[in-house]
Amino acid sequence: MARRPAPPPAVPASPPASPTEQDLAVYDQNSQTLRSLNQLFWQIPVISMSLTGGLWFGVAKAETSPWFQLGLLGLAFAGNGVLVFILHRLRYIMDEYLSWLERFDASGFVAAPGKSWRDKPYLVRTLLQIMFSLAAAFSFAMMIPSALDAAKPLTAKARALAFYDRGAEDLVDRYEALDFGQAHPYLAAKLTGVAPLSILDVGAGSGRDAAAMAGLGHRVWAAEPSDRMRGLGRALHGADKIQWLDTSMPKLQAPALAGRRFDLIVLSAVWMHVPPRQRREALERLSDLLAPSGEIYLTLRLGPGDAERAMYPVSSMELGRLAPLAGLGYRALCDKPDLLGRKDISWRTVVLIKPAPLAH
Repeated sequence: MARRPAPPPAVPASPPASPTEQDLAVYDQNSQTLRSLNQLFWQIPVISMSLTGGLWFGVAKAETSPWFQLGLLGLAFAGNGVLVFILHRLRYIMDEYLSWLERFDASGFVAAPGKSWRDKPYLVRTLLQIMFSLAAAFSFAMMIPSALDAAKPLTAKARALAFYDRGAEDLVDRYEALDFGQAHPYLAAKLTGVAPLSILDVGAGSGRDAAAMAGLGHRVWAAEPSDRMRGLGRALHGADKIQWLDTSMPKLQAPALAGRRFDLIVLSAVWMHVPPRQRREALERLSDLLAPSGEIYLTLRLGPGDAERAMYPVSSMELGRLAPLAGLGYRALCDKPDLLGRKDISWRTVVLIKPAPLAH
């Protein structure tokens, strides 16, 4: 019987080569890079929340500027969309580093493959990507109504309201810096020490004049069509002594005005916003709201207008011609310079009087 050949002698396994200093330096550098990438990975949700929250807050504050809202929403949409791809790319680079570290030292590498769907390696990345995608989708959905609003042509009245809404804080600061008695000496003298009157302040703005007249003991209704100005005026001067109304010239329609007659109607820096074709209608409406022997106090802005605020030229001659058509008498009081220091603007104060009915 043939004998089997003897197996070749076993070659002793060579011990694993010890890592060189260069290998250890590379390992240390790659480990540090992975830690930095991991820190960046967890910063991305914070970046997304700050970006999205800040831009959405800006959208809420810029409600009177659809184009600006559209731009902010576009940034939120693009920003969250980009973060989805950044997160994917970052996780891919981290995987490459993890694979290298595993090959370098398989015995000491912690793989953490996960036992259920709740602890799978890519779960966190996937959930974050879904969240960012939803934020981007919501921003895009919000862009649609903003785009429709931005595409609408604004009427002159809408432009004026948008101006006052947009600049409300600055305008309120400027108006409130002026004293009522300095701005309207005729009214301050007329309303001091007399029995309470019913007063309608049309275009009340910050409520400075309405508050001063209420402080003199009078019953004041303040009509202001700018939502932002009205809100700031209510916050500054309250609503216990002033009844705030959301209405404007020439209609001046509000439930609180139904059947009411006022002893005094104030239009301070308002008449230039009324289009010339609507001025007779406006005066007739004011006359309807005025009690017999009552007065309409107007300040007329003389000088160049402001297209952004939809202003129209005014003159005392035009007002004197229209007043009798509304059953009103006309009396000019005085001219004075602009209290805000604008050299090319001055103001003319005019009073329109409703005659008392003739005694029979």
